[in-house]
Amino acid sequence: MKTKSLKSFKWIIYLIYIFSFIYFLSINEKGKAFICFVSFLISFILSKFYFRNFKVVDKPLYVVGNLFIVLSFLLGSCYGLYDIFKSYDSILHFLSGFITVKIGLNILRYIFVSPPRNLLDKILFFLVVFFFSLGVSGICEIVEYLLDTYLNMKTQGGGLTDTMKDMIYASGGAILMIIYYLKKYSIK
Repeated sequence: MKTKSLKSFKWIIYLIYIFSFIYFLSINEKGKAFICFVSFLISFILSKFYFRNFKVVDKPLYVVGNLFIVLSFLLGSCYGLYDIFKSYDSILHFLSGFITVKIGLNILRYIFVSPPRNLLDKILFFLVVFFFSLGVSGICEIVEYLLDTYLNMKTQGGGLTDTMKDMIYASGGAILMIIYYLKKYSIK
């Protein structure tokens, strides 16, 4: 996508959140309106980072991150896709593993600049990015718990079982993405 297309993409995402926010307020769904507001804020911050050339947020992460927010928070939580498609939650948690690895990789690239070259570099890369991904997944589960506890959202359908499955799916996605990057940077 070119910069002009990305700016249009940004405004389309913003408008979706604004209209959804107004819609949920009009039907007295304050919890869902709050989620729309938080989603808008995350998207706004992500846009500021990307358009100001913050090195950790590159174009793929900007686009996929925004789409993930729409798919999970807005369509999943607010419009009920988690309830309509039972595997929707599992698919998004699996995809979150890819996204968190990309974030971890971008952070490592920003700090160290060069990709892993030898076996020790690859092992350290795997561990740092994998545990970063698990940490983000854990934070997501804490957010789900807080949404259930304070906003009565019912995001954790199966309680502990749901939490563990979500963590396993995110770990699976993370492992696949790490394998992809390790092969991409393999020694030739």
